[in-house]
Amino acid sequence: MRSSTLVFAAAVAGIFSAVGTAAAQNDAYQAELAAARRALAVAKIEARHYWQVEYQCERRELNAAISVADEEVRTMRRQLRSFGPFSPFAYGQLPAFAYRNARLCLAEADARRRLLIDERNDLVRSHSDHLALLQLNVAEARARVVELEGGGVIELDVVQQ
Repeated sequence: MRSSTLVFAAAVAGIFSAVGTAAAQNDAYQAELAAARRALAVAKIEARHYWQVEYQCERRELNAAISVADEEVRTMRRQLRSFGPFSPFAYGQLPAFAYRNARLCLAEADARRRLLIDERNDLVRSHSDHLALLQLNVAEARARVVELEGGGVIELDVVQQ
């Protein structure tokens, strides 16, 4: 009788340890699934934030800087025209410094305007690549969730363009 009690106790202990192991595995699975879902949510938020906020803000800032540089170039050109046919011998040295300074400021403003336009063009060209990279991150996170859920269906929209 005593041996059957020991066998029963061993069997119960084995069942509880198997249940405990299964529960621990289930907890690990649930934690991994929750982490994968969080990674998917973060990837979606990053893609949406880039499309709706970052790109739009960068573009607006560059457009504003370009318009300021355009106005600066127009102002410097008007100032140079106001000197008329400049002759340093007719006006003396003081206007000669102002004329050279205006020419230098015009060249600087024009160079800054061209650099800003190039930067804006680069932003527009690289925008689709950056967005595609973020969408790939979403797809990778989505695939991980699908893998953990056993091939379930997940929504497909990433970023509205």
